[in-house]
Amino acid sequence: MMKENGLAIVLTSHYMDEVEALCNEILILKEGKTVFHGTIQEAIRTSGKATLEDAYLNFAGEEDWI
Repeated sequence: MMKENGLAIVLTSHYMDEVEALCNEILILKEGKTVFHGTIQEAIRTSGKATLEDAYLNFAGEEDWI
């Protein structure tokens, strides 16, 4: 209903399980710049990773933190 009315909710989170449950599209920022914008499936596919968590770490350049 919100989408049909041109409305959106902006959610900020580092909890990828929340993001997967609540979001249709995601935006990943690194140092204030957009490094990814699209669906969760697109993020996983584009990153070549198996999970959204791993895709996020890849796009954010934080894979070495694991």
